[in-house]
Amino acid sequence: MFNLIPPIINSNPFPHFKLDNVLSEEDIKQLDEYTKTEMPLEPAQYITDDEGDFKKEIRSTDISWIDTRRFPDIYQKLGDAVHYANNTLYKYAITYLEPCQYSVYTGDKKGHYVTHCDSALKGQNNDTRKISFSLLLNDPKEFEGGKLMLDVDYKGIDCDLQYNQICFFPSFLPHKVTPVTKGTRRSLVGWVHGPDFV
Repeated sequence: MFNLIPPIINSNPFPHFKLDNVLSEEDIKQLDEYTKTEMPLEPAQYITDDEGDFKKEIRSTDISWIDTRRFPDIYQKLGDAVHYANNTLYKYAITYLEPCQYSVYTGDKKGHYVTHCDSALKGQNNDTRKISFSLLLNDPKEFEGGKLMLDVDYKGIDCDLQYNQICFFPSFLPHKVTPVTKGTRRSLVGWVHGPDFV
């Protein structure tokens, strides 16, 4: 017989980690301009057995993809933040960051994304999304609704993102963005990959 020792409970009761001011205001302006002039927004899809769909009751978001080669300084800052969060809380084996998604949720479209997990998608090397993040690109006073909720229990946890604040969470954690009822919410979303959990 081997007596089990009670586990050490992580001091963070919720599996998310926030940092302020990861990007500069100039970085954010560059991303805004890029999605207006070089890589215009398009309606987002979600992954299904048919490789994608546009059902607005599931997801109503306009998105653009941020080229890693076009913004190496921004990706370096994001990478530094990823390593800090991972070394502080998760301690996962990680290898790379996918190109980030610039997401826009508008009140006139009741922009939202229902509860989902990011880890179902495999990477180019058949690896796993391990850490997800969302960085709010505008002041939350500019919109109503649009809460990033982590569904770790029946109530959910409101990440309460502020302008230029990033929230990290495990990619296997169910989460959603509640409907925007007024104004526009802009965010930068990303996924950190690594070898499969064993």
